[in-house]
Amino acid sequence: MSLDSITETIAHFVGTFELTIEQGRLRDKYEEFTALRRKVELEDLSDPTRIEVKATLKADPGDYAPIPFKFNTPPAELPPPPPANGPNYETNIFLDPPEGPSEAVREAALGPADAPPLMLFQFQNELIGSAVTYTFQTLFLRDNDVVGEGEFRDVGALISAGQDMLEAALTFHAVAAPSFALADYASLELLSEIAEQIVNPMNSEIEGVTVHQFHGEDAVGVIINGEKVEEAVEWDDLLPAYHQPDEETETPDMLPVEWDRSDDEEFADGHMVIAGGNLAVNEVAATIAWIDAPYIAVGGKAMDLTVISQVAVISDWDQIEEGDSSGTKVVQSASVGVEAKAAYWLNQAEGAEGQPAFASVDWISGDLVVANFIKQEIDATDVDHIQAEISASTTLYAMGDNQMVNVTEIVQLGSYYDVIMIGGNMISVDMLFQTNVLVDDDIVSGGSISAQGDENLVMNEASVSKTGEDSHKVLHQDMANAMALGEADMDALEDALLNDPMFAGMEQIRALKIEGDLLQVNIMEQVTMLLDQDDVHVSGPKAAETEIIAGSNALLNAANVAKAGIDSVVMAAEETYSDLLLHQASLYDVPDQEGLSELTNDAIAVLMEEANSELAKIHETVAKQTAPTEMAGADDGLQSMLA
Repeated sequence: MSLDSITETIAHFVGTFELTIEQGRLRDKYEEFTALRRKVELEDLSDPTRIEVKATLKADPGDYAPIPFKFNTPPAELPPPPPANGPNYETNIFLDPPEGPSEAVREAALGPADAPPLMLFQFQNELIGSAVTYTFQTLFLRDNDVVGEGEFRDVGALISAGQDMLEAALTFHAVAAPSFALADYASLELLSEIAEQIVNPMNSEIEGVTVHQFHGEDAVGVIINGEKVEEAVEWDDLLPAYHQPDEETETPDMLPVEWDRSDDEEFADGHMVIAGGNLAVNEVAATIAWIDAPYIAVGGKAMDLTVISQVAVISDWDQIEEGDSSGTKVVQSASVGVEAKAAYWLNQAEGAEGQPAFASVDWISGDLVVANFIKQEIDATDVDHIQAEISASTTLYAMGDNQMVNVTEIVQLGSYYDVIMIGGNMISVDMLFQTNVLVDDDIVSGGSISAQGDENLVMNEASVSKTGEDSHKVLHQDMANAMALGEADMDALEDALLNDPMFAGMEQIRALKIEGDLLQVNIMEQVTMLLDQDDVHVSGPKAAETEIIAGSNALLNAANVAKAGIDSVVMAAEETYSDLLLHQASLYDVPDQEGLSELTNDAIAVLMEEANSELAKIHETVAKQTAPTEMAGADDGLQSMLA
């Protein structure tokens, strides 16, 4: 039977609904069936794959058995560490205002007594301690070059003679060589010996040694080669032309540096033999501002000793076939000066009233030491022997031109106090020893000495400058009583300082109490020796055009000590002693104008004879100014390489 349109529509809807539901039910069944099928296929591989590797990694216990070790059981209570050597001090931070006789400070800091309490932070700087430095610098150079074959002097004999000259130069000093043991300068016996040597210095009896000595106030100022001058000379201004920097061009090069393809100046056209041109410098600069005060009280002695001893020994026996010898300029410069400088924090007008409000005392139970020991040595030989034929278009033999520099710079900065109380002695020792030895005995044949000048420079420069003048007074009884108080009587010590009329008008007192000695020591010893004894013999068609630099050596010993402080009143219970010695000794040996038949100095003659008699034979040969013909015609294997 046929259905009406409405019934047929409803039947289609119901059929479609049932089909949709059945489709979803079958999809769930399919996914479950698929999962079960895959599980069956992978049933044998359900567990992860394992790979086992067996290896015998245990070492033979007979050869590599571990060493048994057992930790010791620590004690229940560890002992305290041993006390450190040196001064004992403490650094304190107070959260309350200092207790003192003045309530005004308390009220100014915290307000009235009925006001809410406030905390006032007062910091005490860490107490200064000792400072001791030891510096040893040594340069050893042996640059003895030989080019070609010829009749040259024996190098060993030259070095032996130079060592003899150095030993002789060390005996030309005014006092004995300074000790590098700190304990020696705490001994009054040794200091008395140094003071005695300053009063009666040693002078060499060797003929030809020039000595200039100045004592006390006479040594203050600038003294060069025994003469007082207004200003000291500068090392840079005295340098030989070989060491002078090149003058800068006024028109700067605007091109990049990598574009510069100019020829190297050292390998420019021409012919040159550099057998000298050495530079040796020992330099020390020490700036010391450790402790100082406008008032210094000393329970023992106050000693201040300063010694500057400079020695220069030069042998310049240049034998030139054509032209004059190079020559040597000797400069020994010493500067000693004291500049006044008042304590900037003091504002005490005449008749000032009122005592300080409170005092702060730093305590050192032992000695306070500020010491610097410096020794610089340069031992160099540049004995160059060359026999060459100059025939190439461009030639350069660079056998010298060595640069040796020892430099030490020390800066020590500390603290200022209002008063320093020293229970023992106050000792200040400054000793500057400088020794310069140059042996430039050159033998040159064929060629010409540098047109710029071939003069050597030997310079000793020393200075001791002090900022702050010391005046001396008798230790008054109030300060003597205060110094007798121990650390257990700190309150009594502060009261004594606060009531001392010497500190009237000051707001507060910062004091340093040293139970032992105050040692301020600067020992500087500089020794420079350079042997530049060259045998230069050139021949060939270009020999006359060859420029020879056999000298142009520059030696410098520079020691500068600057003490920065303030004007002080030193009050010593016992003796106050101060002395200053400036000693300048020089021995300059050159041949006389008539020839080489005699030495102008007996000292050098003795040293040469003791070293090796062959040296005298060589000088005699050169005196005849005849170059061996076989030397002029010797072949030079390096000439073809330099062409």
